[in-house]
Amino acid sequence: MHGSQGMMGGSQQNNGDQGMMDHAGEATFLPGEGKDLAALPEVQTSQVVEIKDGDTIMLKPILVRKTINGKSFAMYGYNGEIPGPLLKVKQGSTFTVDVQNGIDLPTSIHWHGIRLANANDGAVGMTQEEIKPGGSFRYTVHVPDEGMYWYHPHLREDIQQDMGLYGNILVTSADNKTYAPVNREEALFLDDLALSENGLPLPYGRTEADHTLMGRFGNTMLVNGDTSYVLTVKKGEVVRFYLTNAANTRTFRIQLPGGKMKLVGSDGGRYEKETFVDTITLSPSERVIVDVMFEKSGRFSIEHRSPADSFTLGSVIVTTENASPSYAKAFSVLRKNNDVIAAISPFRPSFAKEPDHTLVLDMSMHGGMMGGGMMGGVPEGGIEWEDTGMNASAMGNMMQWKMIDQATGAANKDLLYSAKKGDQVKIRIINKADSPHPMQHPIHFHGQRFLVLSDNGVENKNLVWKDTVLVPAGHTVDILLDASNPGDWMFHCHIAEHLSNGMAGLLKVLP
Repeated sequence: MHGSQGMMGGSQQNNGDQGMMDHAGEATFLPGEGKDLAALPEVQTSQVVEIKDGDTIMLKPILVRKTINGKSFAMYGYNGEIPGPLLKVKQGSTFTVDVQNGIDLPTSIHWHGIRLANANDGAVGMTQEEIKPGGSFRYTVHVPDEGMYWYHPHLREDIQQDMGLYGNILVTSADNKTYAPVNREEALFLDDLALSENGLPLPYGRTEADHTLMGRFGNTMLVNGDTSYVLTVKKGEVVRFYLTNAANTRTFRIQLPGGKMKLVGSDGGRYEKETFVDTITLSPSERVIVDVMFEKSGRFSIEHRSPADSFTLGSVIVTTENASPSYAKAFSVLRKNNDVIAAISPFRPSFAKEPDHTLVLDMSMHGGMMGGGMMGGVPEGGIEWEDTGMNASAMGNMMQWKMIDQATGAANKDLLYSAKKGDQVKIRIINKADSPHPMQHPIHFHGQRFLVLSDNGVENKNLVWKDTVLVPAGHTVDILLDASNPGDWMFHCHIAEHLSNGMAGLLKVLP
């Protein structure tokens, strides 16, 4: 079932001084082995592709040349772009995507968060075979829900997504009054990249993911693939930011000291009601929609500020020229989205029912690692914001991350939940505080949507449709899943290395 664990061949020669063996003696891999770096096309910035119902587009992942901090190396880009093209399409549309694999690994495309037909989900080993280098595949993508979604590989995501294969899909509502007016919209991918002392990417495990304990933390922060993101706006402008976390494992905590932030939406569209916020916490694969008004001129940082550390991700320059038109009055209003509330209403009778399933998040150690005891304890707040130094590269044969059904003990590849189309499935997710390594897990369900009902017994009073939920260590989270989309669907931890380590189950939704 878990196609993400497959791997690839490749030549034994790497770019420049990129080594082929890590410190543990494991074979390693980086994009572009044996290729002339100078012959690769320079990476391009993301373009907006307007898609109409019935259109056919091409997405071709290729090798590109990228320069960060003065060092050039090979990465991947859809159509040569990092991020890949932003696909903008109206809600309810159906379009075709022809994929030609121009990279040196087998690949696929998963249409993250979109409730499309199961055959187009991109889950290698479950809904399709891998697209081999030089091969092709055709996807039919139907977009029933408005909001910001994204696309990425579902095969060795720890390499391919980390090396640039990700892009957004903005599904716009047919009603142009769904959202408040803004002066502009900006789609931002938040990411990090692990660079070695030589300035080149830290090599990946060739046959399986490395850094499987905590996931691969990067030491270089990226916004839309760059280290120097700058946005220039006028004083008083209101900007709608669509934020997507494309990192392998890092949870971002975003602050914009120069602007006032209003939380508008998340994975599957708008919240029941808008709220003003000071920070945004975003785990891997989650999205948020936030409107920001910049009231004062000056240069302000976009910051990732966690309890462990802080980083500047980019800058916003606010000029002295006044915004025209001014949307300050509309921005000051916290809208209540009655259509969202009405759409959720049929699910409310199920909120208080007993869970249909209880899913336990745990891990086991073997091979004598730490005597099988706890490593590090529960982090403050249940989130590991940074690599604590225990995250050795080659740990896949020492440990196993697990999703376990509490009632049956079935775990990972043996874990199967069944539902019928139209069922409202309540799932309690327990992230054990006493596992050998307690840490957060962002749990993602393919092809369905759900509501987060509570966290540690505290009721969620502002609902939004989600496809990923962050479950901190030591927390118990209740969700209500709308089993609306028939097929065989993966659900898994969206830390790329945990997925590759097998932390995934199967949800079968019958017609």
